[in-house]
Amino acid sequence: MRETEDESRNNSRYYNTALVLFCLCIIIPMISETMLIAALPVIEHEFSATGILGAWILPVVLLVGAAFAPFAGTLGDCFGRKKVLCIFLSFYVAGTFMGGFAWDIWSLLFFRFLQGIGIAASPIAYALVSEQFPLHKVPMGIAFLAASYGAGALTGVLFGAYIIDFFGWRATYYILSPVVAAHFIAMLWYIRPSSETNSGGIDWKGTLCLFVSLLSLMVSATVLYDSGKIDLWSLSAIAVCLISGLLFFYIEKRTDFPAINLSMLKSPLMITISASAVLVNMLTYLLIQTMPFIIQSPTGLMLDARFVGLVMMPGAVADMVASPVAGRWMRKRSAKVPIYLGAVMMAAGCMLYFVLPQSIISLAVIWVLFSGGMGIVATCYMIIMINSVPKERTAGATGLLHSSINVGGMAGPMIAGIFLAAYTMNFTIGGEVWTLPTEQAFELSFGFGVVVTLVILALIYLICRFSGLNKTQI
Repeated sequence: MRETEDESRNNSRYYNTALVLFCLCIIIPMISETMLIAALPVIEHEFSATGILGAWILPVVLLVGAAFAPFAGTLGDCFGRKKVLCIFLSFYVAGTFMGGFAWDIWSLLFFRFLQGIGIAASPIAYALVSEQFPLHKVPMGIAFLAASYGAGALTGVLFGAYIIDFFGWRATYYILSPVVAAHFIAMLWYIRPSSETNSGGIDWKGTLCLFVSLLSLMVSATVLYDSGKIDLWSLSAIAVCLISGLLFFYIEKRTDFPAINLSMLKSPLMITISASAVLVNMLTYLLIQTMPFIIQSPTGLMLDARFVGLVMMPGAVADMVASPVAGRWMRKRSAKVPIYLGAVMMAAGCMLYFVLPQSIISLAVIWVLFSGGMGIVATCYMIIMINSVPKERTAGATGLLHSSINVGGMAGPMIAGIFLAAYTMNFTIGGEVWTLPTEQAFELSFGFGVVVTLVILALIYLICRFSGLNKTQI
């Protein structure tokens, strides 16, 4: 009996510590990403990368994440989730260490490409919770992982803006490098090894085709916008995108070990959840790209970089709090109420931009509503998805979902970049000429947000219908 109590105590200690380490797999990248938010205007100006090319800074990480997330999930299912997670995290360590030494926009994008490989492994953290934790602890574990996005965003926004304002954007990389390395070592040392099926199938071809398709999609959008017309380069990029995309689907249907199990997409529930994930994260990153310009531009509030953190911090708190609350609600009751509430909050946040006078307080209120609603919706569809697949397929399913999340996160800044570059003016600040967006660009972004949130509400209706939330509890 004594031995059983000790074993139970040790297991409880392991679950708590492991959950912290798994959450850090999300928190640390979110800190890194949100630290850069306040620096986007400065980086674009320093590297002369204004317009849509500057919009690549955020989505390049998510491009790699979108392409490799399902691949990482499948590798984890086959060869052990801890092993694969640590391998991918090693790329993140390398990218973070070198990011502060970027000498131009292209070197910065390459180092962020390496970071993207590490971010691609985040679905494995969800799968490890499902694999190693007792069944009754899984929903709250997933909720804490979902809340980690808000916790990371809170930390990054809070400290990043001040670090950038006083020490420059490169200091964010210098400070994070030892933290990333320490987390990587802790993961190697503490997390229990997971089972290996050794199926032997690695879908390199499918993963490569998906990456090329997404990359050429971004290139085609960049070329089309910069040239303002369809030319040989844009047509070539579009052709590569279509051909590699078709090859991806062809390979996935015929390989024994696909990076993305397309049979999952035969389920109407999985299709609607994936579509919702794309739109929720597309809109989130679109507004994340837009907010620093509203706060810092002469056509907005014209405040220092540190005010970006002040305005966006309450929203990060709302996201961090809303996610576990939604998880607890779902464990005791139905997911129907919180998922609808979250979508309505997102829509209200976008609509209020056109109602409230522009100020620090109004922008903070808008961001609180939007971020809190986003956290609730993301938690709900993640738990619904995990509960809808067999336990042995959770890594593959979460990989598919995170691929959808990253596709949306990749598209959002690109769309924001087009909006912000469509309406610009030249301003002389500190003796230098800055090209910055006008108020019309901000209105376009939030108007687009209103439309997207209405579509998200329609998709949530379908999720509730397909998952039977009117009849059962999730």
